[in-house]
Amino acid sequence: MHLLSEKTLISPTSISVILQWWRRRKRRAISGDVLSNPVVKNVDSNYLDKYQRLMDVYAVVKSGGAAAQIEAANEYWHREREAITRRLNQIGNQPEAADEYLRLQHEAQELESSTRWRISHLKDIHPEEETAVRESLPEIEQALIR
Repeated sequence: MHLLSEKTLISPTSISVILQWWRRRKRRAISGDVLSNPVVKNVDSNYLDKYQRLMDVYAVVKSGGAAAQIEAANEYWHREREAITRRLNQIGNQPEAADEYLRLQHEAQELESSTRWRISHLKDIHPEEETAVRESLPEIEQALIR
C-alpha cells in the first residue's frame, strides 16, 4: 500500500490513503497482533511522516487556518515583546536588576525565534492542503475517533 510520494502535498486522495493506513495500523495495535505484522521501515515511516503532516495541517485548520494562526502568532509576539520592553525600560540600568535584565533580553530573543519558527512552519502549509483537509474533516475525524 505504498501509494504516497514523498514530495506530494496533502490532497483528498492522499488523505484517504493515509487514513486507510492509519486505521489498519490502529486495528493491529488494538488486536495485540502487532508483532505478526511488523512496521515496514521505509514504507511505514513514509506513511507516518504523511500522517504527522496531515495532523499538523488538521490542527491548523481546526484552529482557524494558517492565515489566522500567522496573525495570532504575530499579535502574540508584538504583545509579549511590548510587555518585555516596558519591563526592561522600568528596570533600566539598576545594578540590582542586572539578572532580570539579562533574563528578559534572553526571553525576548527566544520569543522572536520561536515566533519566526512557528510562522515559517505555518507558511509551509499550502492553501491546497488546507482546503483538502477542511473538505475531509468528517472523514479525518471519523478515523480519529474509531
